[in-house]
Amino acid sequence: MAAAERVPGRSCFAEATECVLPMLLVPVPAEATRLLGPRAQLHREQEALGSLTCAGSLQVLSLMPGGRGGGCCCLEGPYQQFMWEDSDSSTPTHSPKLLALSENYELLIYEFDLKDGRCDTAVLHSCSGKTLQKLIEDQDISLSLLSLRILSFHNNTSLLFINKCVILHVVFPEKDAEIRVLSCFTLPLPAQTVDTVIDCQLCRGILFVLSSLNWIYIFDTVDGTHVANVDLALHQEDIYNEQQQEPVKISSFSSLKVSQDLDVIVIVSSSNSAIAVNLNLYFRQHPGYLLCERTPEDLPIQGPTGIDEDDPVNSVHSMKLTKFSFQVDRSWNAQLLSLNETIKSSTQEISCAPWFRDILHLESPESGDHGTSVLSWGQCNLPQKDHAKTSDPGRSWKIMHLSEQDKPADLKCVSVTGFTALFTWAVEMGDYTILLWDLETQDLQCFSLGQKCIPVDSSGDQQLCFVLTENGLSLILFGLTQEEFLNRLMIHGSASIVDSLCHLNGWGRCSIPIHALEAGIENRQLDTVDFFLKSKRNLFTESSKSSIPDRFNDFPTQLYLRNVEELTPALDLLCSAIKENYSETQSKHFSEQLLTLTLSFLNKQIKELFIYTEELDEHLQKGVNILTSYINELRTFMIKFPWKLADAADECNVIENISTVKETAVWEKLSFEEVIANAILNNKIPEAQTFFRMTNHSAQSLEELIKIGLDLVFVNLKKNNIKEASELLKNMVSSVIHLSDLKSSVLPFCLLFLSVKFFFLKF
Repeated sequence: MAAAERVPGRSCFAEATECVLPMLLVPVPAEATRLLGPRAQLHREQEALGSLTCAGSLQVLSLMPGGRGGGCCCLEGPYQQFMWEDSDSSTPTHSPKLLALSENYELLIYEFDLKDGRCDTAVLHSCSGKTLQKLIEDQDISLSLLSLRILSFHNNTSLLFINKCVILHVVFPEKDAEIRVLSCFTLPLPAQTVDTVIDCQLCRGILFVLSSLNWIYIFDTVDGTHVANVDLALHQEDIYNEQQQEPVKISSFSSLKVSQDLDVIVIVSSSNSAIAVNLNLYFRQHPGYLLCERTPEDLPIQGPTGIDEDDPVNSVHSMKLTKFSFQVDRSWNAQLLSLNETIKSSTQEISCAPWFRDILHLESPESGDHGTSVLSWGQCNLPQKDHAKTSDPGRSWKIMHLSEQDKPADLKCVSVTGFTALFTWAVEMGDYTILLWDLETQDLQCFSLGQKCIPVDSSGDQQLCFVLTENGLSLILFGLTQEEFLNRLMIHGSASIVDSLCHLNGWGRCSIPIHALEAGIENRQLDTVDFFLKSKRNLFTESSKSSIPDRFNDFPTQLYLRNVEELTPALDLLCSAIKENYSETQSKHFSEQLLTLTLSFLNKQIKELFIYTEELDEHLQKGVNILTSYINELRTFMIKFPWKLADAADECNVIENISTVKETAVWEKLSFEEVIANAILNNKIPEAQTFFRMTNHSAQSLEELIKIGLDLVFVNLKKNNIKEASELLKNMVSSVIHLSDLKSSVLPFCLLFLSVKFFFLKF
């Protein structure tokens, strides 16, 4: 659906929902959701939600596992803005902080204790409006506090936008010390434009200010340098020159949103329209609006590390930085090669140089570090678009215009990347539509939520669409089907996460790819094997979502045979893994667990078949013969298997039996190093992996477990405990010698061990 040509009305939203996947992540009681305001903001580590109500109170809802349903607190206020702290720490602290701005310009830092389902609040710091005004006056800037906006809150420091023209950078002390000013200056806005400022956004240390005069002013927040201007009135002239037709007139802009790569700005108007500006193309077409361009003589030139300054390589490097055309190699072949490369790469060089290349202070978009870095001339590490696939590669302006509505509508841009823009569209109270605008193809995907919901804003570089519905916190994915998403999650995540997600959303078992089963067997992940077999459990239907038919006479028996035949590669893989591991002493227990899962699956399939039919036809008989052949093949491994009738009677308890480790009671009292040592010495590595998987420890991975085991060998060697080191190393080698990817890491330690052992025996 083209945004500029077709107007998305209410009737066409259902057409675009085929590639849209709504997914419930965290269940939240409806009572807690009703307390929140019209929009919410998600904490960076997704530990809590914050929302301002219409009355100005601040509601905080805990999303921690122990607090879902009861962890909620209310700060009366009234408040006009709040922002979660963006910390450098990547581990959840269970004590998130937020900076709140009250109606009388008082700043308060709250810390929340979310442990054990609580949501306790403590005020760490407070700063009144008078204190802020005095801090500004101490910097020789005289003003009356008329407006205040929080731009950032990072590691106890905050950037404030005061009276739409003053930048104040403050740091809040850890203890009872006074608030301290890091920097304070007035932005060099054009005369008589301060009162026209209607919106602003801070992105990577660059401030974008939107004026009602259809201008965007861009500043460096480190020193207040005026970087560039964007004249929004030029979009009509540029579009007319590009398309030779009169464009749709758009005015009354209300808000803006900038992509993290600083490549695209989306400006939303009050008439259900939006404009996307490609800044790289814009400043190439209008270079006079770029005010921060540096001249080559201002650039510091530094040669490559380890190269002598008189070396020709250093000269070539310096020539590239200064953009001179002089070539060190004056041979004829070198000249021809240089001309050829110049012709081929001329277009790429033009598209590679970002408009902000001359800004000295620029925060990194990848890491959470808010420090600044200096970009050198010509440096370009940003991903470039493939303009060959776009419908209009040379256009710097893109326009999206939605249909006019009788009722008031609120269009808000949630996030922007270099390729897409995400919007929420509220036509009436509580009725939201999610819009994804493809800036390359100009297609517009729409998804109507169809129920009262709250859009959730999230920070970070990822373009994630969170919505708080009556059921809880949901994520909306575009361009993915349910099966595609679960298959990717199975490969890059774990079977337990997929299983939990399917159960939470009421999804049927999806078709898991066989390479996920291969990875599960190789890494000895029994939960992945079990989940794979569960996804193939229903051979009676074409769709995994369907249940077994009540009347088997209506079921095509050819489909049953086809499903069984499609399952044979997976059964062959399981049988092969059982045979290979059964012959190894250290892997025999893992083989027995695979055997239990596989035989339980096969027996259940045959049992259900005879429940739903009294007589087998040709196709059903062939299917039974295939399944029976695998049972007969695996029966030889049952001779020495310690079967118990109570364990084999109920297939539903198979995974519970597998997850039960006899040594759990003992191992829970030991440290993880002692558990690993005990497991290796007693040849119980698979049980230890299961134990660590139950406790969510990294040693559930065989590679990590062996790594810790090798560290224990080294510790014993240092203590001259040759006997235990020898036993540990011998058991580890015999356990994993059949895995080719671990041979290289184990065998060198064998040689080291023998050398050390010889040393101790000799001396």
